[in-house]
Amino acid sequence: MNFGKELIMIVIKVWCLPSDQSEDDLNRLHQAIVKAAVSFPELCLQDENDMTCLFPADLMKYGLGEEIIVEIDGLPDMLWKNRTVREQLARCVGESVSALYPRAKVECSVREFNPSQGVWTQNK
Repeated sequence: MNFGKELIMIVIKVWCLPSDQSEDDLNRLHQAIVKAAVSFPELCLQDENDMTCLFPADLMKYGLGEEIIVEIDGLPDMLWKNRTVREQLARCVGESVSALYPRAKVECSVREFNPSQGVWTQNK
């Protein structure tokens, strides 16, 4: 995604998934997240190549899948300043995860992209 001179990569991390997830389970989750993010017109995302979805493993197995945390990083400043956009994006992606894990408490948060922290991107 290109906002002016900035090349932005949205990164979506999903934490605390149940430990027994298969590759098919993760693929279904990935596709649901991509569909939710792409459906959000303000992000100008075309497909899964415009974002990165990560599913970090948790070292502690206790309680996994009871609470699922979704973090969306890399939202450009022009969108970050719009509280409504942040809330709608969090709800849209959070609901897509919750639909696949209806027994879990799902929390989704959107974080600001801060290029002043130092960012480098290889553009193919």
